[in-house]
This record gives sequence, C-alpha cells and structure tokens, in this order.
Amino acid sequence: MKVCILSMQRVGNMGSLLQSYALKTTIERLGHQVEFIDIEKREDDYKLLGDYKQKYDKEKETTGLIGKIKKTDRYALNRLRIKKKSIDQENVFEEFRQKELYIDRKSSKYDVCVIGSDEVFNCLNSGAWGFTSQLFGNVPNADKVITYAASCGSTKYQELSQGVADKIRSSFEKVSAFSVRDNNTHGFVGNLTEKTIVDSLDPVLIYNFDKEVEAAILPELPAHYCVVYSYYNRIHTKEEIDAIETFCKEHNLTPVAIGAPQFWVKNYVVCDPFQCLKIFQQADFVITDTFHGTIFSAKYAKRFAVLARDSNKNKLLDLVDKICMKAHLMDSIEELDTKYGIAKNKAHFNDCIKKEQEKSLQYLQNNI
Repeated sequence: MKVCILSMQRVGNMGSLLQSYALKTTIERLGHQVEFIDIEKREDDYKLLGDYKQKYDKEKETTGLIGKIKKTDRYALNRLRIKKKSIDQENVFEEFRQKELYIDRKSSKYDVCVIGSDEVFNCLNSGAWGFTSQLFGNVPNADKVITYAASCGSTKYQELSQGVADKIRSSFEKVSAFSVRDNNTHGFVGNLTEKTIVDSLDPVLIYNFDKEVEAAILPELPAHYCVVYSYYNRIHTKEEIDAIETFCKEHNLTPVAIGAPQFWVKNYVVCDPFQCLKIFQQADFVITDTFHGTIFSAKYAKRFAVLARDSNKNKLLDLVDKICMKAHLMDSIEELDTKYGIAKNKAHFNDCIKKEQEKSLQYLQNNI
C-alpha cells in the first residue's frame, strides 16, 4: 500500500519530529510505502472560526513595547546568543526532515491517509492554519482515511461554533477508522461521529528508539546537568526561574535547555531528535511542561518532574495517568526537591504500556 501521513512534521519541535519518524517507521515495518503530506490552510474553513482562537498569553513573554523593555535585563546578551542558536537548531530540524523523513517525497495519489499523531484536531489554537477540514478527513488524494492517536490538545467540543462543528461532522464521514490518544479527544470525536473510537498510544510510546539513541553522538555537555525542556521561552516567570535556578544550585546541576531556548538558560544545546533522547538518558534530572517531554522522560530519564499548563492539561494529565507516571507530576514548581527524590520505576512503566502498545500496533495493522 502507498500510505501518506498527514501530521505536524513541519513544526520545529522534537516531539513532532520524533512522533512523525516513529509512525512512519512503524507503518513501513508493516510492509507499506510511506510519504508525508502537508497541512493545507483552506480559507473557507478558516473563516468558519470567525475571530475566536485560543490564546494562552500567560504562558508567553509579554510582547509589544512593554515586552521590549522587559527584555532589556541581565539576560539580554544571552537572548542574542540563543537567537543564533535557534537558527542552527532549525537547520538541524530541517536536516532531520530530509534525512529521516524524506519530507519532500510526494505522490499524487495514495491508498491510505493516516491523520496523526499530535494535535491535528486542535482547531481552535492560534496556529498558522487554524481550522482546516483536511485534518478531519477531507483528503481528496487518498482512497481511504484513518486517524492514529489524534489529539485535540486544548480544543473542546463545547467551544466549537456551529459552523465548525458541522464541517467537522461532514468531514468525519470520510474517515473509516478513528484512533485518539486522550480522553478529551475521545469525547470530542464521540460528539461528532457515531463510529467506533479506539484509544491508542502516541507513536513515540510504541516505537523503540534504543538503536537510534545508542548510535547518537552527544555534543559537549556539563558533567552533571538538569534538562529544561519546554517551548520557546515558556518558562519565563520569576517564580519558576528562581525555583529552578535555586534547585540546580543546591544539587550542583547545570541547567541545560534543548529543543527550544529559555532566555535565562546559558547552556542551550543544539541537537537532533535522537541526540535529544540520549541527552535525556544521560541527565541527572529533567524538568518539563510538555507532552512529549514527559514521554521522553518516562522512556529515558532517571528522574524527572512534570508541570502541567492550562494549554496542555487536557492531554498531559491524561498521559501521566495512562503511563503510570503520576508520581512525577507537580502541582507547583516548589515541588522540585520532592520529585528529585523519586526514582523512576521503569519496570512499572513498561508493564503499564505493554498491552496498549500491542493494541495500538494491531489497530494500524487492521486498518491500513
């Protein structure tokens, strides 16, 4: 079969790229040819959103004139340094897309389109494409459409306008099998179709990266370090910065940012996705507030702490429960010392996801 994956592989994010690689490789091992197709912004769909988009301004640095004034601080020089490194990181991401995903290979027609994984159903976010019915099944260049581990992210069914809901409902008629990765998305899809919905694990959880991690050559790193893994400058409040810096100083750890910079972290390390996993593996501790950062930690880190945000608590709280890692979830950044004292139970994690891994693979085998 010739299969296309419709996902977020163009996003400059370790999780987006690793889930794309994992899903591609998993489907190829089932005997199929795999390519990626890109998300298309469709103006008629986009207009259905009106003026409403979710914004989580508290999770971002202040913009405008006030934001510029605030950035004239003791971190100003570091901000300039990491701007260049951010360009270097995007170049590494693009090299990964070309080398590992063969991102530019395209065909005019496919037997099956797999929509997912990642937040492909998060149609109320402030992303470039907004709402596009393509992500909900309107894929004319594929004979069959299924989803795999799709997520709504922060979007909830109750927030949809009638026009968007109706367009999704009609687009879902073209989907022959539904797979989602969290409870919020299961409920969302259940309100828009009567078809069966299967819960599946994110591709990063079903794929074994051990060979890729072993082969990865690490860049230069401090002898003892704490990975700070988040989105671009999302860890920006004085409370969180002070708590992490104090924690690291008390435990003789050097903060290291990977994937995206944090303006206050001097050690922003540019790396490819496989190196990223190995950096997690070698870290003394990991602090993350992302979905995939939590998965990387559960698979590879020795000790870690997870902080849920308003924008991702729907999927993140569901994730730590499903993979038996609730002990590492913080209610507050002040819990870092407590979480540092908890060693990860890798055997429990493996037992927890084993059955779900088999179920997820079976879904793909049965529906492609």
